[in-house]
Amino acid sequence: MTRLPFRVLFPVLYLVLAGFLHPTFFSPAAQAADAPPPAAQAAPAQTPAPLIADITLFASDATLNAMGDEIRAIYQGSRKDYSTSQNTNALTMLLRRANAVATKADTLLTQIKPYESVYQNFVDILGKPDPAEPDSITQQRKMLTARQQDISGRITRLRLYQLEAQQLVQELRQHGTAIQQATMTQRFPTPLGINFWSQLSSTSGQDKNRAAALASETGAVLKEAFTGQHALLTLGALALSGLLLALHFFCHTPVRLLVARFLPTGRIRPITAAVICSLIGVVAWGGAFQIIWNAISFNNDAVADDLSALADMVAAQVPLCGFVLELGMSILSRKPEWRVFSMPDTLARNLRLFPFWFASALIVRGVLRYVDTRSGFGLLPIQLLDGLYTLAVSPLLFAIPRQLRLSAQEDDPSANSANIAPLLRTLVTTIALVCWGAVLTGYIPLGYTIISWVSVMAITMTGLLLVSLLATALGSSVFPSSAPVGAHLVRLGLPARLVDQASVVVPGLINVFLLIIAFSVATAGADFDPTQVSRRILSIFKGQAPTDGSFNLSMDAVLLCAGLPILGHYAIRIVKNWFRLRFFPTTRLDIGAQASILNILSYSAWIIIGLCMASALGVTVKSMTWVVSALSVGIGFGLQSIVQNFVSGIILMAERPVSIGDVVDIAGAHGEVARISVRSTNIKLADGSTMIVPNSQFITSAVRNATRAEKPGVFTIPLQVPFTSDLHKAMNVMTSTLAECENVEAQPVPTASITSVTDGSAILTGTARARVGMDTAAVRSQALFALWQAFQDHQIPVTVSATVVASPS
Repeated sequence: MTRLPFRVLFPVLYLVLAGFLHPTFFSPAAQAADAPPPAAQAAPAQTPAPLIADITLFASDATLNAMGDEIRAIYQGSRKDYSTSQNTNALTMLLRRANAVATKADTLLTQIKPYESVYQNFVDILGKPDPAEPDSITQQRKMLTARQQDISGRITRLRLYQLEAQQLVQELRQHGTAIQQATMTQRFPTPLGINFWSQLSSTSGQDKNRAAALASETGAVLKEAFTGQHALLTLGALALSGLLLALHFFCHTPVRLLVARFLPTGRIRPITAAVICSLIGVVAWGGAFQIIWNAISFNNDAVADDLSALADMVAAQVPLCGFVLELGMSILSRKPEWRVFSMPDTLARNLRLFPFWFASALIVRGVLRYVDTRSGFGLLPIQLLDGLYTLAVSPLLFAIPRQLRLSAQEDDPSANSANIAPLLRTLVTTIALVCWGAVLTGYIPLGYTIISWVSVMAITMTGLLLVSLLATALGSSVFPSSAPVGAHLVRLGLPARLVDQASVVVPGLINVFLLIIAFSVATAGADFDPTQVSRRILSIFKGQAPTDGSFNLSMDAVLLCAGLPILGHYAIRIVKNWFRLRFFPTTRLDIGAQASILNILSYSAWIIIGLCMASALGVTVKSMTWVVSALSVGIGFGLQSIVQNFVSGIILMAERPVSIGDVVDIAGAHGEVARISVRSTNIKLADGSTMIVPNSQFITSAVRNATRAEKPGVFTIPLQVPFTSDLHKAMNVMTSTLAECENVEAQPVPTASITSVTDGSAILTGTARARVGMDTAAVRSQALFALWQAFQDHQIPVTVSATVVASPS
């Protein structure tokens, strides 16, 4: 949605340039000047060259027809009767094909839609048909109209294909979920009964032949791999794979030295070393297997589809084996200071072999995936192998809590168990007993699925926990403003407060993303298919395509709504600082006008940000009808004063009857206007406190603005002087004293004048201006004290009405 203006911009710019370079389109006079002679006019009219790229280059009829055929083929495939005994690979393949069609339809729609509006703009430029217009203009209009109709037709077809593909995806997911649930609850004869073994023996001949064929194929492949020149390639691949595995097993010392060289002391060192070594282990084991298999299968005619499928499924488990082995070496390290989690040496020593057992179980699981999906064995042999795997792996779940309990008893013989051992032991014991019970009662798929899911989640959660610990440790020890990297960022100009906030927020966002990954893995099934996991993550972020009038509650929309206010805040602050520091000093606007402009700019920007957030969530005027109705009712009953103050605030900022810095009298209070917002106005009183006045009072009640009677910062001091005094001397003393005051501006020059005569006295009024930024009342008080002292020194009798009385000396 946010990319649409940019997609429209480039075709429009191209069309504008084409218009300037195509005089026959924009200049009928040029067309007449360049018209061919009469003999040439008799030739058949040629179609004008297209102004922009042809849409059919990327959305041709063949492409659309192929998409329609693919949708029909997927639909026909989804109508087949997939029983619970059959594998779900066919449905998975259909689901991938349906997702591919939906993605392609989305892409083509995004590419085509801008061209529809572009052609409409050109039709509007040409205007309505005119009988007197040249034939070239008529041909251009016909061509543009035809292309516009063609684009509209293709958009309609693509929307139809998009809708059909999305419906197929939903139907296939529901069908696959139902089959998976039915398969998990399917019961076979119990392995403890004779019926299971009798049925197994009745079909053992065919299964033995299938296993013998696979073994024969494997032998032929290995024989070819170690024959002649191919043997050199295979041996070289084995040597290179050995080097990669050696790199993994011997990388710990250099990695730890490197980590200790650049990172501060603390938990961040073992965590970082564990993450780096885990990545090395994944790459080393995965790369080693791929090198060996590619060398064996290179120009090997004995390799068939079955062995290739087996190698692919084992290859998906080998990197996990490297990860598990490295986790064991990092968490259960022989050096206590490099263990990610603190634990006794006895416990680490006793658990050191379990990662190797678990890695071996993963390899066996990869082989079982081939047996379950591609081997062609009967149901009972498959269930027998799955059941044996479940019975063999389930006891591993007892190992960790048992070792925790034994270790706790060794450390403290009076303790019954470790702190986390009881809960962990209860959980894994329950899972193991459920798996054993499911296998022994005939529900073998249920037990196999549970143990496979637990294995996948154990690896996933451990890896995500490492990344989470690393992000948190980096945020707390490396990136704060007091840490090395954070201090360097502060020296580059970033505020320390912003660096500290980022060191807290960024790890939090990483942890949220890790939770999304964990949820995706947990709901993607027990096969740990990276494609399925990535599809789940994409569905969480993109959500469901919103229909007309519906909300788009997807993760990317939520992140966009969370990021827009943050980016908007900094953007508004930058713009306001530019106005305040660069633009306003070049104008004659007073401080009140400047504050009003900045407030209006800020509120308008926030309204635009709010509209963008609503647009990202798919909120339209139609969907907000009920909100507007409810708001109108609320305004009618309880929100009148709030709306009244809001409107009054807009009026104050627009008409500016009072501005920031004005001295006003309102509601019995006298003070200076310090801030004007959309709801209230802050008035700074003489005692330093602030009175918050609703904006409606400035509109509905009488307000005295003392600043309107004089220039900002100007103050007056009236003094009563008897007629018997030297008035000229008194006026000179007043002007010179005001000019000598520290906080009085030299320009304009302070003045003194006789303003009135009463009771045998003349009232002398001195006028001066306080310095910019100074409190006018405080400066007036200082000037009044200076005048009193000066009149005393010059022996001028003076009386300040109702305030200060100076006795003549």
